[in-house]
Amino acid sequence: MEIRQTFSVILSLISALIFETQIHAQRSEKDWWKTTTIYQIYPRSFKDSNGDGVGDINGIYEKLDYIKDMGIETIWIQPFYRSPMADLGYDVSDFREIDPIFGTMEHFKRLLKEIHSREMKLLLDMVPNHVSDESEWFKKSIEREEPYTDFFVWQNMNGTDDDGKPIPPNNWRSVFGGSAWQWNAERRQFYLRQFSARQPDLNFRNPNVREAFKEVMRFWLDLGVDGFRIDAVMFLVEAAHLEDEPFYSLSKQSHSLGDSYPYPYPYPSPYGEDEYSKMNHIYTINQPETYEITHEWRVFLDEYSSKNNKTIIMCSEAYTDMGHLMKYFGNDTHRSVHFPFYFGLVGINYQTSAVKMNELVHAFTDSMPPHGVANWVMSNHDNSRVASRLGRMFVDGMNMVCLLLPGVASVYYGDELGMEDAPVRWDQRQDPNNGGGGRTDLRDAYRAPMQWDDSTNSGFTINSRPWLPLHPDYVYKNVAAQLKESESHLKIFKRLMELRKSPIIKDGELDTCPLSKWVFMYVRKLEGHPLVLVVVNMGSETESVCAKICSDYLPDVMKVHTASVNSGYRIGDDFNVVYSRSTFCSRLRPKAGVVLTDSGSISSAPYSLSFSSSLVSCTMIVLAALNF
Repeated sequence: MEIRQTFSVILSLISALIFETQIHAQRSEKDWWKTTTIYQIYPRSFKDSNGDGVGDINGIYEKLDYIKDMGIETIWIQPFYRSPMADLGYDVSDFREIDPIFGTMEHFKRLLKEIHSREMKLLLDMVPNHVSDESEWFKKSIEREEPYTDFFVWQNMNGTDDDGKPIPPNNWRSVFGGSAWQWNAERRQFYLRQFSARQPDLNFRNPNVREAFKEVMRFWLDLGVDGFRIDAVMFLVEAAHLEDEPFYSLSKQSHSLGDSYPYPYPYPSPYGEDEYSKMNHIYTINQPETYEITHEWRVFLDEYSSKNNKTIIMCSEAYTDMGHLMKYFGNDTHRSVHFPFYFGLVGINYQTSAVKMNELVHAFTDSMPPHGVANWVMSNHDNSRVASRLGRMFVDGMNMVCLLLPGVASVYYGDELGMEDAPVRWDQRQDPNNGGGGRTDLRDAYRAPMQWDDSTNSGFTINSRPWLPLHPDYVYKNVAAQLKESESHLKIFKRLMELRKSPIIKDGELDTCPLSKWVFMYVRKLEGHPLVLVVVNMGSETESVCAKICSDYLPDVMKVHTASVNSGYRIGDDFNVVYSRSTFCSRLRPKAGVVLTDSGSISSAPYSLSFSSSLVSCTMIVLAALNF
């Protein structure tokens, strides 16, 4: 009888383990996006397959194995829709067609198929705020052809000036400069354009516009894409009353972006000298109706997901204060985007302290609603690259910080190599708008071609002249070279990506601490798993790392799991994190980083199929014994 009871207990334990294994597997598949790593590709600059000097869809296809080998799970491709390129693709003339410069629909379908065959996901850039003035929607709206008459925000003139020129309806300003209202002589009205004059704003107060945009999404979803990144979401709706926007005082409190504004702004700085920056944009951004629209989209995407048994996600771009940013999450019963991109880290530079880094991390994690998922962005097409802002030696350190924090990580192509902003001359400029708002930097510098090898034009194109010049350091800083090196930014990135897939990083708790003014550290911990300690020296002098001062549960000595190329440490080295009479704390060089553990190795698989199969076999044996 005792033996039978013992078997029953064992059987219960085994059954519970099998059930937990199945539940975990289901949860991991359902919630793939919550811990994914997004690789952002600016298609013009990734790989040119046909020799015209411009990157294209087939170029991305050629490099899928490279992306997969890095450990990337999700690819985000920026706009490749048909466009006159007045804003380099963010002025879409037809959302259902691919611009010939990037390829064909057949090229896209093959790319998508091969992405999925490698068990990766694909996000597309959606640009809902505006279209090109060459769009058929806009042309029909000018002609007042239904249902397009009110597809855009049209308003009558407010009289004429002394020269007989039409006066705009109010004082609203465009991000790219000048009035936000553009006169159309044919229709004899102004249309709203918060960006370029060639980018008329859609009227999202019109239900027909909302439905039309859902159909655009459905078109790409039916082809099989896995979600969308929504561009410039906070500009979607403007106040219906059209009152003038006020100018703000010099105090932050009076500005629409508020105290929790996460710098930098890819549009104008809120404290700049241009006229857009001097205005408090309380009527043209983050309007209440905007959140209703994103909620509608979420409902639409969730319904599509349910019908197709496939999780579709939506993330959004909004450079705004934390209060408004959190609203894009929605709440438990009124969901909105799956996550809004957080840009608090794209502005840190070599003067940023560990104290500030800690504040920026917690600004987001402490503000999220219960269902919220954190996300981390280091660089993008609108802001200077990590290596240029913080120095080329801090690339590994920033990759450690962003890849091992909880939630989603977004990686801008080339940051795995430590690519820097290219020295683009003014006569080589391609971006016609440059972000607007009085910016003096060239966004082209952040969009230079990917550096593949040391051949002419770094293997990006066989054309004698790429669309933008490459950084001249491509002769030694490139994919081919870093794959051959025993230690390189790329190899460190790949090692971090392996660690990122472990249960500790996917599900572990976060404990952060500015160990000193310049040393930032955090611990990832999960019961039953090794501790992971990330330490980076953001300063200019070598610093002692007495990490137990912050986290007394750490062991006195830890092992180096990953070390930056400039750290002086190697995998497996001992690292002292406590000061005692017999030992000193280990020291970390300036701009260096290390990832430490309290054990030799960390598995990236929470459960193995072989283990689950063994459990099943064991259960069968126990059952047979009990029957016997």
